[in-house]
Amino acid sequence: MRLSFGFPLLLALGATPAWAQAPLAQGGWDLRLGIGAGIGPAYPGSKTLEVNPLPLVEAAYRPGLPLLDTIFLNTRDGLGIVAFRSGPFSVGGAIGYAPGRDEDDAARLRGMGDIDGAAKASLFLRGDFGAFGASIQAEKALGDQEGTTVTLGANYRYRLTESLSLLGAASLVWADGDDMEQWFGVDRVQASRSRFREYRPESGFRSARVSATAAYALTPRWWISATVGAVQLLGDAADSPITERETQPFGLLGAGYRF
Repeated sequence: MRLSFGFPLLLALGATPAWAQAPLAQGGWDLRLGIGAGIGPAYPGSKTLEVNPLPLVEAAYRPGLPLLDTIFLNTRDGLGIVAFRSGPFSVGGAIGYAPGRDEDDAARLRGMGDIDGAAKASLFLRGDFGAFGASIQAEKALGDQEGTTVTLGANYRYRLTESLSLLGAASLVWADGDDMEQWFGVDRVQASRSRFREYRPESGFRSARVSATAAYALTPRWWISATVGAVQLLGDAADSPITERETQPFGLLGAGYRF
């Protein structure tokens, strides 16, 4: 186990952001800052776990204007907007950061080359039906990365006590051929430099994920949280020679302050 910052961050950050759970009043602010540590695989398919320190940021402002309902910034999605809301539904998009993969992350990756970190653009449709939430989100890698993914998600929130809340979440990820080739494929050049034969994955469902989060309010302002979960690689991603472990655990411990 070693200290790093990259792919495990994506696994640890999966709960619905605060701005999506309930709309702010027009002109209202919501700001939550914290620090956490996430643990997860060094790269998709790795059996090696890494620990990642990470900032926890949730900021939102609701101008309530046509096509600009809410502006938000968070660790997972980046900078974005909720374009509009209608009843329980919200539609928007964001620009964020997609971590890469370093061939030095594991001896198994030697000769595979690096996947540089890059920007990503996302569009989403989310529904909040009281305790139950559902979403569909498409993400497109930009610049030094390629590929598009579509994630179907659902979550259920339950307040056990005044101070303790629980959140269960599940998601299913579909990836196009470019994304699958980038993360799980082996081209001719990589095959000549690594231990692997050529492998050409096709588009399809890439992974399924489940997680459970407990959040405890120490005071009306201070909170702590813990998340545990697992990702199951599917299809050509699970069959890739790069994949060492198809079922990958992850977790997150965090603490913060709501202003």
